[in-house]
Amino acid sequence: MFSEKTITALVTIPITQNVALIRISGPKTYNLISKFFDHSLPKYPQKKSQLVFGNIINHNKEIIDQVLLLCFYKPHSFTGEDVIEISCHGNLFIVNQILQLILENGAELAREGEFTKQAFFNGKLNLIQAQAINDLIRAPTLSASKLALHNLSPQTQKKFDKLIEKITDKLLKIIATIEVNIDYPEYDGVELLTSKKALNRLQEIKQELGKLLSLSRQVKVYQEGVKVAIVGKPNVGKSTLLNSLLQEEKAIVSPLAGTTRDVVEGKYNLKGIPLILSDTAGIRGAKNIVEKIGVSRSQEVLEKAELIFFLLDNSQIWSKEDIKVWKLVKNKKTVIIINKIDLKKKLKLPNEILAKNPISINAKNGEIKDLETRVEQLLVKDLGNIHSPYPFLSQSWQQSKLQELIKQIDEITQALQQEIPLDIISGDFQIVFHLLKELSGKEYNGKLLDIIFSEFCLGK
Repeated sequence: MFSEKTITALVTIPITQNVALIRISGPKTYNLISKFFDHSLPKYPQKKSQLVFGNIINHNKEIIDQVLLLCFYKPHSFTGEDVIEISCHGNLFIVNQILQLILENGAELAREGEFTKQAFFNGKLNLIQAQAINDLIRAPTLSASKLALHNLSPQTQKKFDKLIEKITDKLLKIIATIEVNIDYPEYDGVELLTSKKALNRLQEIKQELGKLLSLSRQVKVYQEGVKVAIVGKPNVGKSTLLNSLLQEEKAIVSPLAGTTRDVVEGKYNLKGIPLILSDTAGIRGAKNIVEKIGVSRSQEVLEKAELIFFLLDNSQIWSKEDIKVWKLVKNKKTVIIINKIDLKKKLKLPNEILAKNPISINAKNGEIKDLETRVEQLLVKDLGNIHSPYPFLSQSWQQSKLQELIKQIDEITQALQQEIPLDIISGDFQIVFHLLKELSGKEYNGKLLDIIFSEFCLGK
């Protein structure tokens, strides 16, 4: 159990630097630090954190380093345990000596996310807030970091707890009334719950959960990004467009068709939305085995893409190769792009393509503003337009739990509509109750915890 375990880790990056930070957390913290720190510590315990300057000394009473200790006392710390953070010089030889002393005196090396896991088990934060910490560390854009901070806020969590409590109360009233109706059918003081009444109350619960799911899906693009495949026949300017967006020579550009033989990837920040761009090999009949592999990989990327940039060449006619690519992408979310508008126009598009309102660019000269505008319109336009008093449950496990809840409610609804008696499906209401507790973090699966915290950095 965490209360019996003292853990330590280097919090800062393990490279030579000016200052390094080592964290210790657990019941042995103050006992073990006193064995190799040459100054007395503040009287235990203290409500406020305390700073102490002194020396770390080894077994031979030699000074290893001059350090600054920031001391926290249970329960007034991030983890809820006794915590000391050692600021030392960032020479890795010194850092490793200090860590070795800590481990020799009773601490264990922390695993990924183990400090945050301590905080979770000690009730300092819940699973949603724990996830928000990792989201904040890994946020690919400023918008994503704002979302993580929103989820981490105690005020946001209080409102979410009230919402879950409100939904749970409605559900418990249904469950309790069903049980009383079954056990005491002759009792006049209790409402007779009909299928119609239960249906109405279930729909209220589903509506609340649906709002959470819808908002969370909206903001998911800020945290995980959008997979974009740049496709088209050979030599239409796919690699040039990728380089123009990234403002670097990521892909080789050549007038020779088939230059790109493999998928080239890059990340691009569009108004706070991370676009994960894939420049694919031109889709056509391959002439050799290497090009054939490249085309095959392009088709795989195409299947996984959430948004397609279908590139056409203004200086070439609409061809069979264009038609082949169009058939592959026509049923996906697609932006049709006419490139090389500085060259003489030969492209005449069929009405089906014109109806999709294609945009014109000159990727070579960086004239891509219309493309950025179109993509912004297709995706969530502005984080400022998304407001919720509750956390955005956009992680896969959170989305899965919400979907599972809604699916279970739909199954109960279907059963009630088929006039199946309430006593037969009372167990299904209990399943919804436990799923709600899992969503709020009051009940949890050990495997899920391992997955969530394994994605954290060491030292967090």
